[in-house]
Formats: sequence, C-alpha cells, structure tokens
Amino acid sequence: MFLFLKVQKMVKEKRQEQELDFTDVFFKEVSEDVQNDNIKAFWKKYGTQIVVFVALCLTIAVSFETIKHWRDVRNQEYSNNFALAQSLYNQGKVEDSLKLLQSLSKDGNAIYSDIAESKIISVLFEQNKIDEALAKLETFIKKAHNDKLKNAAIMKLALYKLGNLSFDDMKQLLHPLIQEKPSAWSTGAKELLALSALRANNQDQALVLYNDIAKTPDVHETLRARAQNMISILTSTGDTK
Repeated sequence: MFLFLKVQKMVKEKRQEQELDFTDVFFKEVSEDVQNDNIKAFWKKYGTQIVVFVALCLTIAVSFETIKHWRDVRNQEYSNNFALAQSLYNQGKVEDSLKLLQSLSKDGNAIYSDIAESKIISVLFEQNKIDEALAKLETFIKKAHNDKLKNAAIMKLALYKLGNLSFDDMKQLLHPLIQEKPSAWSTGAKELLALSALRANNQDQALVLYNDIAKTPDVHETLRARAQNMISILTSTGDTK
C-alpha cells in the first residue's frame, strides 16, 4: 500500500512537471508569436523608411570616399603640373612653362590657381615685363582665394609702386594689412607706409609708424632695430615737431 501511494505521488509530480513544461512552452511560443507579429507590424509600417535611410547613409559614405579620392587624384595632378612648369622654367623653356601655368591658373582648384597665378607674375617680373606683371598683380589681389598669397601680392605691389604712389594711395593699398592684428604682414606694411611718408616729407607720420613698429610685441628683431634706428634719426635731426 505504501509503495502504491509513493508511485501515485511520483506520477502526480511528474504530470505536474509536464504540465508546467507545457505551460512554459505554450507561453514561450505565444510570446514569440507576439514578438513576430510586432516585428512584422513594425516592419510593415517603417520598413520602407529604414531601407531608404540605410541606402542613403551608404550612398553618402560611398560618395564621400569617391569625392575624397577624386580630390586627392586631382590635387596630385595639379601638384605634378606645377612641378613640371617649374622644371621647364629652370630649363629655360619659359614659354612652355607659362602655358602650363596659365592652364593651371584657369583650370586648377582655388589654391593651385592662386599659386600658378603668383608664379606667372614672378616670371613676368624676372623677364622684366614690369607693366604686364603689375597689371596682373593688381588683378590677382582682387580675386585671390588664399589670404597669405594675397597679402604677399599687396606687399609686392606696394614695393614696386613705392616711388610712384602718393602717401594716401599707399595707405589705401596697405590698409588690409595694417588693420590686421599685429603680425609680420601688419608691421611690414607699416614700414612701407613709413617710407612712403618720408618720401612725402611727412616725418611726423613716419615717426608714429616707426614707434608703432618698435612697440609691437614679438616683432622680428631686425625690423625692430630698423625702426629704432629711424626713430633715432628722425628725433635727432630736429625735423619732427
């Protein structure tokens, strides 16, 4: 009797375990079905947008890499053409060099166009074609993309025109550099303007400019020494008020 009751108890426990396992499996399947239904509903509602978004992201990524590669190739081509133009000039093939530089100036990107145009101007000066070079220099200042090349062009034009421009015209030409925060450009421009003031017999204005240069922090010592020498000369001759 005891053995029967024990066996009956074991059968009951086994049946309960099976029922629990069945219940777990049932709810698990139901949960999976609900999840699948939710996913299907979500995909049905947003699937197209997701595909479009992913495709757009991939397109942008691929396009960016393609453009970057194209720019690298083009920049290398511009660099090679400029090096070739320089080599031709060094070999005395001036006309061939200028043709290549003019092509680069016209078709190159902003920086290489500026570099090529700047080189053309230098070649013209070296060939003693001063009027043509000055005309190109004035045009270059108006359309240059690179600030450093533009500043260098302004300084070069001011140097060549120092003996011809009035003080007011020189001041107007150098104004973009002088109004900058203290730098090699601004102090160099002030020195040129001071020379223009001396040429116009305006020692007071020249003295003001030389004092500005001498007091500028971090100015090159050679330039500071020149300014101090001019201050000493101007204040010792009795020409200033």
